[in-house]
Amino acid sequence: MKKSILAVFMVEIAAFAVLFLGGCSKKNGTTQAETAKVVKINFQTGGLCAAPVHVAMKMGLFDEELSKIGQKAEYVQVVEGGATLGEMIASGKVDAGYGLYATQLQAMENGLPISFTSGIHTGCTKYYARADSDIYSAKDLRGKKIGVPGLADSSVMNLKRKLIDEGIGVTAENNEVEFVAYASSDLAIALNNKAVDVIGAHDPIATKAELAYGFRKILDTGTDEKFKNEYCCQQFVTHKLLRENPEGAAAVTRALQKASAFVQAEPRKAAQLQLENNFVSGDLEFNSKLLDELNYVPSRSLGKKTFDNAARQLQEAGILKKSTNIEKFIESGYIELYGVPDGYTYDPKTKTYTEINGSRI
Repeated sequence: MKKSILAVFMVEIAAFAVLFLGGCSKKNGTTQAETAKVVKINFQTGGLCAAPVHVAMKMGLFDEELSKIGQKAEYVQVVEGGATLGEMIASGKVDAGYGLYATQLQAMENGLPISFTSGIHTGCTKYYARADSDIYSAKDLRGKKIGVPGLADSSVMNLKRKLIDEGIGVTAENNEVEFVAYASSDLAIALNNKAVDVIGAHDPIATKAELAYGFRKILDTGTDEKFKNEYCCQQFVTHKLLRENPEGAAAVTRALQKASAFVQAEPRKAAQLQLENNFVSGDLEFNSKLLDELNYVPSRSLGKKTFDNAARQLQEAGILKKSTNIEKFIESGYIELYGVPDGYTYDPKTKTYTEINGSRI
């Protein structure tokens, strides 16, 4: 009898709790869905090689991976002329994203709170001279003026690494080249007008400039022996996200790896998705061809190897500070997240993703 009375009492208490909590939720105008954790993911338009981000957004891969853990995605656009990606990260407006890893190296050394989690693709940066110049390779660049999208851009960091190999000075103490920043859209004009001797640019701007002006390609990170197996664009997450929501960090990394694998297998469909959603301009055939030329097989391990190689060489050259503990910098700058494979492949026939358990490219 006592057990029966106790059981009825416990049921009544439970019912009261449900009604009370439900009432509070309605009164406050909140639901479980509305209180779900949100991961703010950056995206940009105009960049063809950002196809994996665009695919993950529009094919629902970010939503799918985050919904598995009861979370949601929010997309934050980085607009040229507005707040920079670094500023948006520092102000907490972005939790995760994708971009040229080398562009962020010095900022990370100076405290930008991000870590990279996977390599997404190789290539995409090219360097040109005019066809009538006497410049044929990086070894001809001593004393030359080089136009770039920004002085901390990956096009600068990569070329400095190449010039170091050629014995050409690139440090403040021994600087034998001059880098000049231009808007990406003005680089080809600057080279054609002889304002600079060489330009470094990212596709599709790079290849469009080559075709429009007949420039001579002197270096292509997609085919050069030094860079062809290095990942130029990589996935990052903020330290705040890692502390407060490591499951969300893993989810967005898996989503972008899957999107990258999709682009590798279906470059034409990826290019079509970008055009249909006004993420980029251009022609389907041209864009498809460029995406097909890049290697979009994602790899966390090879992405870290890229980061490691660049950080060590740039510190040896004095571009990263001598005082920086390079081992700790690499350890904190590139991490392995629980539940994230080395990468994925995608099978268009079965429309399925398969985990890559070891590095490959």
